[in-house]
Amino acid sequence: MTHGRSTDPAIQPFLSARRTIAGANRAGLPLGEYIDRFSAEPGSTGVAVEAMLRLCDFGDHVSRICEIGPGSGRYAEPVIAALRPDAYEIYETAPDWIRYLQSLPNLVTRPADGHTLAATGSETVDLVHSHKLFTYVPFVTTVGYLEEMARVVRPGGIVAFDIVTEDCMDEQATRTWVSESAAIYMVTPRAWTIDLLAERGLTLLGQHFEPLSGGRTELLVFRKQPSS
Repeated sequence: MTHGRSTDPAIQPFLSARRTIAGANRAGLPLGEYIDRFSAEPGSTGVAVEAMLRLCDFGDHVSRICEIGPGSGRYAEPVIAALRPDAYEIYETAPDWIRYLQSLPNLVTRPADGHTLAATGSETVDLVHSHKLFTYVPFVTTVGYLEEMARVVRPGGIVAFDIVTEDCMDEQATRTWVSESAAIYMVTPRAWTIDLLAERGLTLLGQHFEPLSGGRTELLVFRKQPSS
């Protein structure tokens, strides 16, 4: 989801802000809708955000939210509109998208290394979420971020993200990705992920399948339990 010259596979180039914004302008579409149309299906971002917020059950205001890899801001914008956070932290390694995101309300841009949430204190965030990132980065990077999400979320807070699980891999999706040589997608075991976060005090609240270029991802939403 990034731009740069690093050889780190966790921060390799993905979408160019300039080209993507230009494409949306030529199509006469809002940026989020334009990205939905070529990477998933129309309206899928909004449906996913609604599913996440329904499971969160926060009401209409929280203090602090953190998003990993916001990119175009297509998830950030509806989340901010719904929850009106006092601070919206982002970890984004693409300078062109960071510039684009500067208009988001109460934005706090954190220094991103592509692996950690080092600038965020432990148990300080009401909601930490990430979308269409763990789908692409190496498994070890995803594991590191899951550990960090569990660290920064407060007791009672929410961790939400989507991954390609084994439940996403039906025969049709497998055939499509094999025929298209879709080597960019990474599979993360569902049961293993749930067990990892359970060991860190997080309980699965629910899930939601999201479309993704010939297949789908699974949005998982967890709540951190109070310390015993």
